[in-house]
Amino acid sequence: MSREWRKNLSRYVVRMISVFAAYMGFLFGGAILDARYDLQQWQRIALSLAPVIPAIVMIFVILSFVRTMDEVWQRIVTESTLIAACIVGIGTFTLGFMEGVVDLPDGILIWVWPAMIGIQGAAMWIVRLRYL
Repeated sequence: MSREWRKNLSRYVVRMISVFAAYMGFLFGGAILDARYDLQQWQRIALSLAPVIPAIVMIFVILSFVRTMDEVWQRIVTESTLIAACIVGIGTFTLGFMEGVVDLPDGILIWVWPAMIGIQGAAMWIVRLRYL
């Protein structure tokens, strides 16, 4: 691992931890405020959407980190992301067909983003074997 790569990786980790801390603060802070106070509907909507802001910032942090990678790693990340998108896409497509037939739990859509991230990470370990 080169010195530049370690520097970029440590910068990425610090940024992601910071953004994730903000995400957790918005998530739990909003839940605590909602439980303690009798909020109006618009306030509850704003609190429920607040964690989306750090999630959007995460996209830019990830893109910034990927742009620092060499072409081989960019290809590995791109291919594994495509695999994750296809797997999650087929999964949600299948759930859409099952929706009218099977009683599915509420709130299942919130797992799409974490599934994308998890499957992309697993796919990256497999895809990298092909290139490295």
